[in-house]
Amino acid sequence: MKALIYWPSIPRFVVARVLGKRYPARLLPLRLNRLPEPEPRPGFEQLRVRLSGICGSDLALLYGKNSPALSPFFSFPAVLGHEVLAELGGVRVVVNPLLSCLERNLPPCPACSRGDDHLCENVCEGDLSPGMVGFCRDLAGGWAERILVHRGRIHPVAEAIPDQRAVLAEPLAVVLRGIRRSLASNWPREILVIGAGTIGLLAIKTIRLLGFVGPLHVVARRAKQAELARALGATYLHPSTRAAQAFARAKRYRGVLNSTAWRGGFAGVVEASGNPSALQEASWAVEEGGRVLLLGAPGQALHDFSPYWFRDIRLFGSYTYNRDEFAQAVQLLPEAEGIEQLVGQPYALEAWPQAIEAASHRKGVKVVFKPQ
Repeated sequence: MKALIYWPSIPRFVVARVLGKRYPARLLPLRLNRLPEPEPRPGFEQLRVRLSGICGSDLALLYGKNSPALSPFFSFPAVLGHEVLAELGGVRVVVNPLLSCLERNLPPCPACSRGDDHLCENVCEGDLSPGMVGFCRDLAGGWAERILVHRGRIHPVAEAIPDQRAVLAEPLAVVLRGIRRSLASNWPREILVIGAGTIGLLAIKTIRLLGFVGPLHVVARRAKQAELARALGATYLHPSTRAAQAFARAKRYRGVLNSTAWRGGFAGVVEASGNPSALQEASWAVEEGGRVLLLGAPGQALHDFSPYWFRDIRLFGSYTYNRDEFAQAVQLLPEAEGIEQLVGQPYALEAWPQAIEAASHRKGVKVVFKPQ
């Protein structure tokens, strides 16, 4: 079968880290190869991949933006792709890519015992190499024609849901968990979402689906993103975080060494861009005593932490989801009308340099592969 494999290369990692998006996509450590069919495993099913997304975490890996400290929790070479829409026996299904104690053939750790399998202590142990589907050398991800997935991680999709919406189930689950645990239990007066890529736009839709009726501000730097943000429920659009702060009448103060500080802002801020500088912006865009949700996944950065303690800000980190939360995201798909607009025309695996370039240069909101 055809599969797009990531082969780690320290020299290419370093060069890509320095050059960023200027690094030619065709030189990235990806190879389109033919692999043997996945070998059967007890409790696992073979799926035929229909669509698989390119996530910001995939791009961070390819362009050297991940923190090296996280490297023990993934294993390579591997077929990437953890956002997967597939078929099993002619039925469309989406994939929860996590690999916890159950899939690793281990007794449940304390986290798995209490239902928090996304916090599994054994992600580097057991019968499988470290990581989850798409970041594990033993199980191919969705950038392949066929994959093996544990039966407990397979979720059927209702027939009425278009493929372009269904393939967003995994990032929708990420957003759903983050919004619920940080904001939805006690909605703030106003919310600012920084970033209008896939995660930011899904955050807008999810915030509305969960019942928030107040003003929802969005920082969208591109016209297409702004258009989608408005359609999904944004109240106000801003070209920059500073423009949003001005709209909120936050007060700006000049400090020594050309530094800047703020008073006032938004009661809730969602950082969804994954840009380290945007997290710093969020730390000042939130009002005193407010909440910041980190949905983007920045790696290493020089960061000023003084706004958090000086202004009594609560920072929530959120990465994946537990089994129930993923299932709830799948159940939410029928109500999530409009998010399919985020997905552009799919790319064949053979066109991977063009697909990666489109994703990294934001030529589309969500870029997907169609391996078949």
